[in-house]
Amino acid sequence: MMDLNRAWTIMEENRLDALIASSPQNVFYTSGFLYLPTSDNSIFYLLRNIGPLFTIVPRGGEPRLIAPNSAKATAERFCTIKDRRFYAVSPPAELKTASQSRKASYSVLQVLKENLTDMGVTGGRVGVEGLDLPFNVHAALREVFPRLELVDAQDLFFELRAVKSPAEVARVRQAVLLAIGGLNKAFEAVREGTTEREILNTYKAEVVRRGGSWCNTKFCAGRANGATISHQASDYAIRPGDPAIFDVGAVFQGYASDLARVGYLGKREEEGVKLYEVLRSAQEKAIGAIRPGVAIADVFNIAQNHVRQSGYPDYTRGNIGHGVGIDFEEEPFLTPDSTWKIRSGMILAVELPFYSAKLGGFNVEDVIHVSDEGTEVLSSSLSKEARLFG
Repeated sequence: MMDLNRAWTIMEENRLDALIASSPQNVFYTSGFLYLPTSDNSIFYLLRNIGPLFTIVPRGGEPRLIAPNSAKATAERFCTIKDRRFYAVSPPAELKTASQSRKASYSVLQVLKENLTDMGVTGGRVGVEGLDLPFNVHAALREVFPRLELVDAQDLFFELRAVKSPAEVARVRQAVLLAIGGLNKAFEAVREGTTEREILNTYKAEVVRRGGSWCNTKFCAGRANGATISHQASDYAIRPGDPAIFDVGAVFQGYASDLARVGYLGKREEEGVKLYEVLRSAQEKAIGAIRPGVAIADVFNIAQNHVRQSGYPDYTRGNIGHGVGIDFEEEPFLTPDSTWKIRSGMILAVELPFYSAKLGGFNVEDVIHVSDEGTEVLSSSLSKEARLFG
């Protein structure tokens, strides 16, 4: 999904001779190799400490995938780059009894050395993922290539992924449709006596039935359960008058969505609905302010100030949303201190969460696509009203 010409331009601006992608997300982004926890078979993600994958992207040249031998068949099916190199875990005699992770580290170091040399990347500035590249690999590369300056390029990867290609937008759009389909099915399951776990599983099953997978998915019923962001679905059976909050994600071909809606079983609670309508209005004001060139910090302030001025002066958020793509939450985050500006091609989830021990949990969240033509709410077909279940 990476725009190679754009990547080369950004590398030129940052004086980088090459990039090394090592995290599952960025290996997928740069190569198309399904290396994600949401893959239909996540074996490579689960065993990444034993058989890690890398992509080397030289400035002005074609990317190269480095993967364990066990990945050959998957690479042939999914990899979008043609240059693929594979390695076996074959340590020297003194490592025969070492742990699998140590054997793998040795093999990875050897194969990185060989491939960087083959590609002519033995000096200059090379960007690596500061949040992901293992320390031993980092240290060994410095030792093997003393003329190589390793630079933390984590922010560069964030910048690359923040602006989506049309193909990426299409996948997120489909992930949103999957989530909407799952939500509509789960809404039907909300009735007296049904447990949180049963309702949540209804959502998950529908998303899978439609050809997707799920992520970041929760359902809370009742005031106490909804009052915390970390609540896990339980055997709590929903009762008349209970507020209910869905905060769900779906994944299509590696790209995610993130939506939130609320409702009540049997009867809406006046104070809760009043609060929700304020949050909904603030979210709509934030979405209305989003367009290319606008400072993200300004969008944040518009939303938070609206809630504060509408009767909730203590309302304070760390963010009111985030980018959506390979991760359901990625840069840019909509924070008060953000230095980002909105750019055409971004996909953002805009949300206004509120957690109250008295009233329960509330959130309204939608996924939007920003373009030069305007802002499109990809989840516009899903009503924002506080629903009445049962």
